[in-house]
Amino acid sequence: MDVTVLGAAGPTGLWVVREALRGGHEVRAVSRRDEPLPLPPHDRLTQVRADALSGEGIEEAVTGADAVLSSLGVAYTRHEVTIFSRGTRTLVDALRATGRGRRLVAVSSGLTYPPPPLHPIADRTILPLLRHVIGRTLYADMRRMEELLRESPDIAWTVMRPGRLVDADAVSDYRVDIGAPSRGTTTRPDLAAAMVAELGDDAHVHQAVAPTSDRPRR
Repeated sequence: MDVTVLGAAGPTGLWVVREALRGGHEVRAVSRRDEPLPLPPHDRLTQVRADALSGEGIEEAVTGADAVLSSLGVAYTRHEVTIFSRGTRTLVDALRATGRGRRLVAVSSGLTYPPPPLHPIADRTILPLLRHVIGRTLYADMRRMEELLRESPDIAWTVMRPGRLVDADAVSDYRVDIGAPSRGTTTRPDLAAAMVAELGDDAHVHQAVAPTSDRPRR
């Protein structure tokens, strides 16, 4: 399968590229920067420069692709966040314009909407602080992104809502729940593996799923 990965230079995006290559896919790794990705050369890997916010190069980056894996993201900030909604709008428009490869898997968060109770202390203190103060603008834009996708039935989208993202060295025996995460953390390799796994399975089209990890592996 010919796969385009957005946000490929980020810590999650790099794992998505690795897992897509490991799965035997042809990969176009999209980044706003010209610097080579910190990955070994691979005959099925092509680096593409494009910008989801401005739209520059996005249509070309998805033309001919069978699917798009979007790991667009930004760190917590009190400033307005638009990368999720604007970037996804640009991407959806490009997929419609090319008329092919309307399979889209996009990263959101388990905190985008109120999660089910997981831990008495965290549920009352840490999670509300993250959702309503520290990550208020970030999660608001993730909701806009998800609303946009729900209004796009012609796009075969799946939203990924991981738990708190942590680094690890390899994919573990992760689990995938429908709607909201059942555990608190998700390693980046597990999130990447779950995204790539969606390419061969239409069961979660037009759904949000939540991959989580048993424990971080270093």
